[in-house]
Amino acid sequence: MMRQYWTGGEWQAHCCKLLSIKHGEDVQMVPDRMRGDQGMEAYRLDDGMVYQCYAVDEPLSLRDQTEAQKKKIRTDVAKLVEKADEVMKLLGRDYRIRRWVLLTPDFDDKELVKYARMKSGKVRDSNPKPQWCHDDFQIIVHEDTELFAAQLPLLYGAQSAVTIRMPFPDESELSNVDHADADRLREKLRAHPGLGNNSVRLEEVRKSLLLEYLYGKSQLVQLQGRYGSIYEKIRLRADLTLRGLGRRLIFEPNVNEDQLIGDLIRSLQQDLPELASIHCEELARYYFASWWIDCPMRYGNAS
Repeated sequence: MMRQYWTGGEWQAHCCKLLSIKHGEDVQMVPDRMRGDQGMEAYRLDDGMVYQCYAVDEPLSLRDQTEAQKKKIRTDVAKLVEKADEVMKLLGRDYRIRRWVLLTPDFDDKELVKYARMKSGKVRDSNPKPQWCHDDFQIIVHEDTELFAAQLPLLYGAQSAVTIRMPFPDESELSNVDHADADRLREKLRAHPGLGNNSVRLEEVRKSLLLEYLYGKSQLVQLQGRYGSIYEKIRLRADLTLRGLGRRLIFEPNVNEDQLIGDLIRSLQQDLPELASIHCEELARYYFASWWIDCPMRYGNAS
């Protein structure tokens, strides 16, 4: 399942499996019929750690995602406070919650961390303070890749299980590129201040981009034929990234191509732990090469 497209039930099952692998008999899952009322999915028996799982229902903007995550914190912590007596019956009268951990596939806004700190202080300072509240109670937000780095390969198999074996194309294969595409790329590169007056360097960059384009295109054909589900995840991630690329280049003037490629590489590695990391990099470079060929923007305007 692509990380941005978990359903709530899939994400909950995923996180509970990881908790079981990591903590074994020291973690207690909360029965399904109680989860909606208690504001927790699981809790540790050996420490005051409570876990709640949350994945947004559909792809959202960063701002909307952050607001949805804030609402989840606000709503579920309120359940713990309002139903403190029931919570203590579940946890035990001597149990104190030291950390309430929101497990989410993705968060990327420091405002969410600030909000968690603010809500933590409000709960600690409430009068009366809930019986379950530890003096050092904190609300924490974590992605599974941060908290379960060692457990993810155990759950989904060894990393880099899928490899693609094919030779990198040589310059003789550049004739396979559509002439209109090759000419359009040359014109865009001429607008770059570092290439426009250096025809030799311009042709080196153009050939490099076209070879990466040919190689990645061949890789995708092989993946589509042998690993259809992996191919679909790659395509979804790349489409999502490239749709927002123009806006990033406009509104983040300091971002460069290496950073953009690096972001896509990391996203592919997270979405596809079974795919060799080197293929994630190769495919990211293919998609950026294809973007330069197909996009309506000129290189100089985009950089």
